[in-house]
Amino acid sequence: MIHDFERFNVRTGEVGKGDLFIGPDASQIDLSHVNVLWTGTDTVRQLFQGRLKPQILAEIALEYEADYDATLTIRNIPFRLQSGRRGGFKYILQNREYGLTILIQNFYAEADALGTHVKIETSPRWLYERSSDQIHDELAEWGMHFLKGIKPVGIALHLAVDFQGWEPPQDLPQHFVTRAKTVSVHNGMSDLHFQGLEGSTVNGRGETYTFGKANSLQVCLYDKSKEIDVSDKRAFMEGIWECATNEQCFPDTCYDPDKPVWRLEIRFHHRIVNEISQGTPDMKPIYTYMDAVPHLTGLWQYALKANRYEVKREWVHPIWTKLRDDIGFGYSAPDLLYKRAKKEPGCGNEKNVSLAFGNLLSIYARNRFNARQAWDCLKKSGLWEDLCAYYRRREIFENELFQLVQDGLIRRRLLTKVAA
Repeated sequence: MIHDFERFNVRTGEVGKGDLFIGPDASQIDLSHVNVLWTGTDTVRQLFQGRLKPQILAEIALEYEADYDATLTIRNIPFRLQSGRRGGFKYILQNREYGLTILIQNFYAEADALGTHVKIETSPRWLYERSSDQIHDELAEWGMHFLKGIKPVGIALHLAVDFQGWEPPQDLPQHFVTRAKTVSVHNGMSDLHFQGLEGSTVNGRGETYTFGKANSLQVCLYDKSKEIDVSDKRAFMEGIWECATNEQCFPDTCYDPDKPVWRLEIRFHHRIVNEISQGTPDMKPIYTYMDAVPHLTGLWQYALKANRYEVKREWVHPIWTKLRDDIGFGYSAPDLLYKRAKKEPGCGNEKNVSLAFGNLLSIYARNRFNARQAWDCLKKSGLWEDLCAYYRRREIFENELFQLVQDGLIRRRLLTKVAA
């Protein structure tokens, strides 16, 4: 059973609200000096499915082959064109000044086949300068420029709050409850990465605490006032923070440039967003930013309940209660019981299936199996049903799968060390 400290408003006498927190042993923590400077969506990554327009793809391919450091103008916006293989795509178009990064042509699907061929990542400034409707419409317009039969299939979200007046203590990782096994702490001089929380130590005050992996639900608490110098965003962020005020200082700003600004950022991978929308009763699918907007506050609260900083076992630290309950993203949280859908066999384990398939092909190639022998072994391997489901979701069926096995064996024999 998880408990919160009792809240008390000193000025009004109201119980359940306010910044004075009273613990079970009558201990008191006053958070009236904590000021929230900004709350919002920091990053959006939109995935679109469809068929690539041949003429546009040919133009991209031609420029890419002609110049390693090519620049391509699309919709009157210049983009730097590079390889997107590291992100799972063939090409990447980037303009940091404009604020968009666009990945084109899924590396694991044929260019003329239906697939998740476009991924668009936005910058914080790009989002800040647009309304929710504009964000939705402009992302769709960019997707339609590259795809025919466009369909949004997923969205990743980074939600953030910037605040002053509280700093994480040195032992925060030891008191942080999370399902994530991967934790990293950066203290400005060195990095510490470890699995699990037991026995972990941090020398010096941390500047960045990260719980979880980027391809899941990730919680990050870091010194934003230092990060903005690294990312060259000081003028932009201070312009936002200086607009913050409260009842005590109104109309002046409550931002103090001499104090550090800490950011709590919750990063939802698109797979996690899909699992939550599938697992939450009476919740519609979330495939676009407009789908997500009514649920941003609910998603935030869900993440801070599942991952929490505790004073002691099963007692939530008041700062976490304040950040969980007092932060809103334009809409109140709907009356829904947010939870993630449980994985079904062959669904949600795509990475494991693809890795196992590739490893088996390497073993078959090393043992000089032909395509028919490899095909028969795959059917008896225990991987077969998951493998067929994996490719069926990508509209690749058995005849095409046999060709993939045949091509995979040939490629491994000719281009890798399995023939040695």
